[in-house]
Amino acid sequence: MYNLLLYDRLSISTTNFRGNITQIAQNWQSSKKAIGGYWIASFRLSQEHLTRGEIIDFFNQAIGWRVVEKSYGITTWEGRISELTLTIDGAQYTRSLDPENWHNRVAVRYPPTITDWAEDADSVALYGESEYVDSVGAPYTETAAEARRDRRIAQYAYPRSRATGGLVAEEKSTVKLDVICAGYVFTINQRYRLTDTATAAISTQLGVVIGESEFVTAGTLDTNAMSVPIDIEGVPVRLWDIAEELIGMGDGSGNEWVGGVYAGRLFNYKAAATSATYFWKNQRIYDGAGSPVLPTHIKADSVVELGNVPRSRAVLGGTKPGQVYIDQVEFVAPNRFILTPREGPQLVGRG
Repeated sequence: MYNLLLYDRLSISTTNFRGNITQIAQNWQSSKKAIGGYWIASFRLSQEHLTRGEIIDFFNQAIGWRVVEKSYGITTWEGRISELTLTIDGAQYTRSLDPENWHNRVAVRYPPTITDWAEDADSVALYGESEYVDSVGAPYTETAAEARRDRRIAQYAYPRSRATGGLVAEEKSTVKLDVICAGYVFTINQRYRLTDTATAAISTQLGVVIGESEFVTAGTLDTNAMSVPIDIEGVPVRLWDIAEELIGMGDGSGNEWVGGVYAGRLFNYKAAATSATYFWKNQRIYDGAGSPVLPTHIKADSVVELGNVPRSRAVLGGTKPGQVYIDQVEFVAPNRFILTPREGPQLVGRG
């Protein structure tokens, strides 16, 4: 049903293939969100398939590598390895691309001004940019702020291994590696907006914001003519935080809109679904033609029509009675899915 393909970091190569890890990636599951697109995925490596040395090497090298879930030739999830937790002889160590713990381009804000950016060029070349604005108050001078900036880069420029857990007696003599992958939407927040933008259509503003990210580019952005400014009020704001707020505004007619990063690291933006996309029957999902949908192919921002629902009067706005709007889809290998609606219980089934 699916294959997991491993590639080098995008900062190194867009095509360098490292291998098919389908058979060794245990407990694979991936998620997609209506606002966000490809979201979080995870798997585990153990001595069932790899040697102790191979697992340790993966921990040391794989942070930032690109993971692509393919299903019948179609990309159904894409992201990068964002956190690795190694359990070795009962102790735990973690490497992470969390921008709070890893940043290689830093400025310090000491109101009413901000220092110039400084960066570790070697780290940027290896992993891409991760910006961080450190805010401090009086009595910082320019010299003190710049010294703080440079000290922070020296401490956080690389995703170093950190001890995160003590000895666990029952796990001595074992080695395992828990891997968390994050969709490329998370990389949008590795850069900041430092200036305001004049009033313009929301779809235009999103194009500007996404255009400032490093790894994501604009795909299909449907026109939303409702106009708003981007006003950061003198406080630097991360790009995805701005984009998420713009998406959440909807449009001038009160309709909801969604946006996220999908295959090829393309950001798409459109009005949210309001009519039935799928049909739920016997714990399976079917399309409009009555064909079963593979768990890997089920999309968020979809409307599922439930069967055997008591008749009730329709209300204005939203979906019809007997329909649920799906905010999140999770694929749990090898063939399970979990659909999380905006309201009501999850739908759990198999493909």
